[in-house]
Amino acid sequence: MNHTPWCKSLTFAIAAIFIVLTALPATAQTSGVGNISGTITDTTGATVSNASVVVTNTDTGVTRTYTTSADGSFAAPFLQSGHYQVTVGGGSYAKVVRQNLILTVGQTLSIDVALPVGSVSSEIVVNAESPLIDTEKTEVSQTIGEKLISNVPVNSRNWSAFVLLTPNVVQDGGTGLVSFHGISGLYNQNYVDGGNNNQMLFSEARGRSSGAPYVYSLDSIKEFQAQVSNYSVEFGQAVGGQVNAITKSGTDSIHGDLFYSLRYPTLNALDPFNKFSALHNGGNPFLLTQPIHQQQQFGGSVGGPIIKHRLFYFFTYDGFRRVGRALYANTNYISLSPSATTPPPAGTNPTALITPTQCPTTITSAQCLSAINFLLQTSGATSAPPSRFSKQNIFFPRIDWHINSKNDAFVNYNFANFDSTYGYNSAPTFTNSSPTTNGPTSYHERF
Repeated sequence: MNHTPWCKSLTFAIAAIFIVLTALPATAQTSGVGNISGTITDTTGATVSNASVVVTNTDTGVTRTYTTSADGSFAAPFLQSGHYQVTVGGGSYAKVVRQNLILTVGQTLSIDVALPVGSVSSEIVVNAESPLIDTEKTEVSQTIGEKLISNVPVNSRNWSAFVLLTPNVVQDGGTGLVSFHGISGLYNQNYVDGGNNNQMLFSEARGRSSGAPYVYSLDSIKEFQAQVSNYSVEFGQAVGGQVNAITKSGTDSIHGDLFYSLRYPTLNALDPFNKFSALHNGGNPFLLTQPIHQQQQFGGSVGGPIIKHRLFYFFTYDGFRRVGRALYANTNYISLSPSATTPPPAGTNPTALITPTQCPTTITSAQCLSAINFLLQTSGATSAPPSRFSKQNIFFPRIDWHINSKNDAFVNYNFANFDSTYGYNSAPTFTNSSPTTNGPTSYHERF
């Protein structure tokens, strides 16, 4: 079999990358991981050097071994969030096992252990949860965990909507931006798995201006940290807030889920202002219907081991479908009658006329009537307002590889396709406008 030169070059490049990964310590950003550190002493308070510290991720079975320095301290950096166990001791000291430790994204978990004198076979097991106060933290932040993201209902199924649960964070306008302690939403920074998740346009979160309901599936986000101020040096590029999220990964056990969400007019109440306007102010009957006729969100995820304690997979599919209508109301008096003898509808200005009399002489009579009919149809006066359809598909695979005790690698790929008619502005009603000013929008990204 003959191999082309580019195949040989690609093979060589991949091999070189893995050689470098296994030979060098990790130097990646710490924003997508956590750390465990502490000091080991004996029962008198004297520091213990050269003590063995074994840190185990009980979700994946991945184990790392460290040795305390001359001052008795140790540091286990670049750890995935999850459940951990720390085993300390040996030699002339008894082993102490700290279990049920929970490490979250961006956290430095401090574990200090006092070793009692004992034989090698002696073991003390401490079932203790992580401390409520992080003594290593300087920033003002809040972590939204996997249980909250998975169990609290959110209409948009957009994980970033949970950022509003953070103190001093409010909506900035009606287009999806959020403001941290009063600063414009254009000055925030968004990370996913340690990578920049901002787009070029105004440095907004990726996908926000595209009209897409979300870019990452809610099912693929494990947890995130919203930092309001005083964040660490590895964060930057923003004077507002920092949103630091991580995606899910496989573990030693197979796990998965399926979901289906339905939004239907008969299951939702009408907007009270629109309802009052339609019933009492001569408003359009369209206001008595739900602008979103039907919205469906469906999909699922699955993850597990390929090789236990070594290689793991995770995959998510998320589908979104929405059907509705957009009403283009007009405050002008629109009529097909040249003399405009028809009584003007409530809410219109009878002195601002759009009739065949106002048509310019540069167009034909047929063109004039066609344009007026178009305005009447889009406002729902002579037929139903134009329909609006939105569709999105998201695929998210991820592979995690525990190379050795000092190196880990992962790769993920987010495939997002979004298309919508009249979707550039998602508002249900427009005044003195038309569908031609709100064209279709598409968002196709691979990252």
